[in-house]
Amino acid sequence: MEENIEEFIKGNKKAFDRVYQKYAPSMFSICMRYANCRDDAQEILQEAFIKVYENSGKANPELPLGPWIKTITIRTAINILKRQRKLILKEDESFFESATDLIDTDKHPEEKYVELLKLLNRMPSGYRTIFNLFALDNLTHKEIAAYLEISEGTSKSQLTRARDWIKNNLEKKRNDERA
Repeated sequence: MEENIEEFIKGNKKAFDRVYQKYAPSMFSICMRYANCRDDAQEILQEAFIKVYENSGKANPELPLGPWIKTITIRTAINILKRQRKLILKEDESFFESATDLIDTDKHPEEKYVELLKLLNRMPSGYRTIFNLFALDNLTHKEIAAYLEISEGTSKSQLTRARDWIKNNLEKKRNDERA
């Protein structure tokens, strides 16, 4: 695939179709983490790949396409959330980092992932966005602050709140299962 990057950069439609076929499934997974439902995720994916196509000439032929497309997808998701006013963050400069293990370690990794995704879909969008960017997309608080046009402190406090939200919901779920 990477050998056809020059054709993609030149705007070749067939090369773009191959890029879409290769990257759309993994980008859809990213979209699902930011969206509330499949339809919203599909909208994000469609808009992201329109941007990928329109900006194909800006791709660096020396670098792999995946990270470039992922960046466009994440930015598109954030912009759509902002546009829909679903991304609401509160300024709070106080924060603390929690090293709490959020998911039951006795579960199989795939079960942990499914459980986490179910929780993420129920999480308030502000918490979910910060959690996704930090924990799943490996951005720093400085990068998150730049993406979302917020302070680093707000990013940190929202992450702490997201972790607490996940922890409380997992504890509630475990207590319900025991009852």
